[in-house]
Amino acid sequence: MPAERRRIIFSNDEVVAAALSYCRATGIPVPDAEVQRRSVCMESDGSLFLVFDVSSPDQEDDVTLDVETVLNALVEFCRVQSIPLPRAAQKRLEYHGGALSLVFDMTLERGSVNATLAA
Repeated sequence: MPAERRRIIFSNDEVVAAALSYCRATGIPVPDAEVQRRSVCMESDGSLFLVFDVSSPDQEDDVTLDVETVLNALVEFCRVQSIPLPRAAQKRLEYHGGALSLVFDMTLERGSVNATLAA
């Protein structure tokens, strides 16, 4: 069976923007401050750890997003940015070459191609 793999690679700023936008849209609490640093823990569980530059030591200054939340945030970011995504595909995150990427794996089922090859 033929298979296809697509990879969308995101800059650090795009990952942070996607995460913050998704958090605000879904009600996940985040500080109203700039992100000081971010860390992707792909070796363990694929979570995203954001540290914020908060003005008060009493404020919570970090947020950890699980892999499913990060994946959903990046898919939503693509939709908002009009980046086409395959409908029927397995989605996963990979940390590749120092950047976070969204990987789509698709398999073409037998009999789904209706083409005749010229002999």
